[in-house]
Amino acid sequence: MTRISLQTFISLFVTVFLIIGCSEESSPTADPDNNEEETEQVRETVDIENAQWPISRDQQPNSDLSYAQYGPRSLPSGYDFHAGIDLPASQGTNVYPVLPGEVVETDHYSGSGTGAGNAVTVKHSDSLATSYLHLHSISVQVGDWVNSDDVVGTVGSTGASYNHLHLGYFVNLSNPNRRDERYSKNPLEILPHDEPGEIPAEFTESGIIRLDMPLQSMTANSVELFKDDEHRKADYYDIVARGWTDRKEQLQNGIYFNADRRHDEHQRFMMYVNPEGREFTPDRIVIRDFDGDVLLDVSNE
Repeated sequence: MTRISLQTFISLFVTVFLIIGCSEESSPTADPDNNEEETEQVRETVDIENAQWPISRDQQPNSDLSYAQYGPRSLPSGYDFHAGIDLPASQGTNVYPVLPGEVVETDHYSGSGTGAGNAVTVKHSDSLATSYLHLHSISVQVGDWVNSDDVVGTVGSTGASYNHLHLGYFVNLSNPNRRDERYSKNPLEILPHDEPGEIPAEFTESGIIRLDMPLQSMTANSVELFKDDEHRKADYYDIVARGWTDRKEQLQNGIYFNADRRHDEHQRFMMYVNPEGREFTPDRIVIRDFDGDVLLDVSNE
């Protein structure tokens, strides 16, 4: 019989113990907390019908206060064509995604000048995206998936003159990972909103038409002017597609646009339209929304 020394026996015992221990540690069932499938974030399904307002997280119509509408507006510096909607709130207020999606872009404010400021872009599908501008802080990074209860950032005034969230909505971006306002649409296309209601219109002898417009539910998307057999139409989406510089021109398709905020009421603004050339004085105006439905059809009688 071969005898094993005590030292050899101890060495063999330690070796066997280490092998067994390593096998248990490498077993996929040894530590369920390390299971990637169990710890991976559950992604909410993207359904436009479930879109929420980004500040209140509410799905009721007009849940967040709007201070600037999509389309013609006035600024202290003059006329502007707005490619989103502005939602005022206190600095530091949480901002949530309108829909679940992947963060594809973050811009960080340089500390001076105007523009988007701190901004986040979220892609919801191959064709739909939203952006969140002028943030005080950014809470996400590119590649993150955000659900409806995830904070993308907080309200601020970076690149702007007051605390608010500029919300942009885009369809079929040429670069799906980059915000481009030429592809912007009115965010009310997906957000719960009320109908704009009555739009009083006044025809003047000079051909200017004064329109008393609502801010909160501004779904207008085209203006048409008529006089006998002559017809002129300016479509908001056609205007914004022309780019930053051209969209700010007040003359679009033979129609001049201007706007002025009403000082006596924060929820309405005045828009003025008149045709180019004095030989054409319109006697009828038609305004349609982004679905093509008529919001206003009135004649000068």
